[in-house]
Amino acid sequence: MKNQRKEERKEERYDVYLPLVLESNGARIIARSRNLSKGGASISLVDPVSTEDIDKQGSITIRTRTGNIKTAYEITYRKENVIGIRFSDISTPSIDVLNLSLINNATLDPLLQAANENEKPAAIRTPLGTLKRRSWIFLRITSILTANLFWPILKKVINPEVVFAVYGTRGDQRAYVPDWFRRFFPPIAVAAYIKDKSSRGVMVSSVYSEEELASDSDKVRKYISDLQKEFPNVKRFALVGRLPGFSLKAGIDIAKPLVDGSYGTRFAMNESANQIAQILGTDRKTESIAILGGAGRIGASLIEDLCLNFQSVIAIDPRYTEEKTSIINGSKVLYTKRGERLRETKLVLVLTARGNDILPMISHMTPGTIVADDTHPCIKRPARALLNKQGVDLWKTVVTSDDYNMYPRMPNFHNNNIPGCLLEALVLNATGDQALSSPQTFFDEAKKCGYKTLLIRHPDDS
Repeated sequence: MKNQRKEERKEERYDVYLPLVLESNGARIIARSRNLSKGGASISLVDPVSTEDIDKQGSITIRTRTGNIKTAYEITYRKENVIGIRFSDISTPSIDVLNLSLINNATLDPLLQAANENEKPAAIRTPLGTLKRRSWIFLRITSILTANLFWPILKKVINPEVVFAVYGTRGDQRAYVPDWFRRFFPPIAVAAYIKDKSSRGVMVSSVYSEEELASDSDKVRKYISDLQKEFPNVKRFALVGRLPGFSLKAGIDIAKPLVDGSYGTRFAMNESANQIAQILGTDRKTESIAILGGAGRIGASLIEDLCLNFQSVIAIDPRYTEEKTSIINGSKVLYTKRGERLRETKLVLVLTARGNDILPMISHMTPGTIVADDTHPCIKRPARALLNKQGVDLWKTVVTSDDYNMYPRMPNFHNNNIPGCLLEALVLNATGDQALSSPQTFFDEAKKCGYKTLLIRHPDDS
């Protein structure tokens, strides 16, 4: 099969990142290219769908800087979260547009280089930074090994009330859990100790990567089942990032003790929006704000929160099929997939599936724009460098408390930084389920518990 694919590749392939939309089974599936030629592409799926559920033939839209290309495709191979396709009837004008994009951008455009999430340019790392990073990785591996070796004893001592269930991309796993170490990695590994005023808990990590969980619901069901078997008396399970979406797709109801974290993330992002408006010195009631990822599970609800404080909200997401407007809480909301709309505001919140999904949007941001990021995995170092070059002021959104600490810290967080998806579990454990009666009630209860939102610079972990 591999030799057959090589023979079919008559055109030179380029390691090019471009956003794509597949139309399959009446649905639009968001993806991105891993490599691309005039004859076909290798594609990584962004939406949590199984490659086996995608039609063998269908339509694909490729979004380039010089225009959109729509053509028919035929699948040549399927792997976990990745498919190979051959373009069936691409037109001559479209070939010219694609060829121009490939030739001009493949070797020269830093946007395409930054899209390689596993790229770690040594040139921007100092010897001290490299030493600190390697020391941290060594400490993390040692801590995980020690914690899991003595876990039967530690479990009785800690008696966790809250469990924070996380995962990593393949790139994250290679960076923080090297391949040789995975052989010793249990299905659920205790990765950190959490201490808060009203809660004690642990962060645990799955041996499955984000890509595996996105494409295989059986692995999601096993992860959640293993969690509940290992921690039968835990009061709250906080599910990180896209794990709630993966769970719903797998037929798992997000009900107590499972916590989807949406209220916690909305609290963090809403407070961040108010803070960046203060940094700009603008009147929120007359100001506009943009949200990348507005069509997502949390993004759609965050739009309603933002409409209470901002005159207009620009919701940008490739899943919007047409541009339209509506009025929510007296404020105007524009739903669009056009990145050009970012030029109409200097306040941007990022709530996409992955941090690097911001890459196609960077060129549309004007100098002086302030961006607050709450993505997992976060915006990678090369993309942050591009934002800085564009004159964009990038911040990471975290929550903190004087009583909270995590040892060892999460990648890309400080010890006292709380991800929004974990915050909800901590607040509910301290106050009870009544905090979920409304978003504003949760926001008020979180503040009463001493939690506050901070804008910090991204730690230099990735």
